[in-house]
Amino acid sequence: MERKNEKKYTTGEFADYFGIKKDTLFYYDKIKLFCPAGVESNGYRYYTSSQINTLWTLLSLRDIGVPVKVLQDYFKAPSPERLDEIAKIQIQKIDAEMSNLRRIKRLLTDISSSTMEAMRAAIGKVHIQTLPDQRFIYSSENDRKTDTSNQQWESIYENFVHENSLTGSAYVGSVISQEDLRKGQFRYICRLFTASPGRNGTIRQGGEYAVFYHKGNYDSIPEIYPDILKEIEHLGFMIAGDAYEEYLVAEIATDCENDYVTKIEIKISPQ
Repeated sequence: MERKNEKKYTTGEFADYFGIKKDTLFYYDKIKLFCPAGVESNGYRYYTSSQINTLWTLLSLRDIGVPVKVLQDYFKAPSPERLDEIAKIQIQKIDAEMSNLRRIKRLLTDISSSTMEAMRAAIGKVHIQTLPDQRFIYSSENDRKTDTSNQQWESIYENFVHENSLTGSAYVGSVISQEDLRKGQFRYICRLFTASPGRNGTIRQGGEYAVFYHKGNYDSIPEIYPDILKEIEHLGFMIAGDAYEEYLVAEIATDCENDYVTKIEIKISPQ
């Protein structure tokens, strides 16, 4: 209802007030979603100050994705109960979008961190580092007691990603068991792993680790393990855990396999 002596706005003035185009107001009028307060004797539409809150609400609801059809139905018979219902539905959608954005942010942060680490890494040298406890999600153990082919790795990877809904959200690395390291079986991958952002998964105990950065294609990785183990022994340590291979630079970062960078972490203890 139009109030006495309230301020009137032309279509252009009302559009400018809200920072929208006049066409938006024309469209809302055409579909009977939000109409002018009246028409002047010269045929021009006008809006009034009492309509400001209504349009603010409408534009806010459109901004958060409420469909025009839902708003049309609502404004035919507005009520606190129906507005509350619309608000709660949109809150659920926003929560889901925020969760997805947090997942994307974690992925991009991991990409940036891994890339910078690879660019700064001293390639081909064993570094002794003290690492904290880390929580990982592991795949089932590979029951094949033979060298793991690229095709077999990809099959294990696909199952692991599918079972844990990891697609597009995590880096996946490989584990070579301590037993196989001692046997010199460097091409047998016993399981896969990925970091767990929450409290799920299993804690890998922190402590002293031998960390080695290797540049080269995947097939060349097993060839460098004898040198890593010799260097660990030369430094006065012995292996005390599995080897964790993390692929810092891979297909996503380069089309040259010889530029791949893999980080290998092996828990160690003094001899």
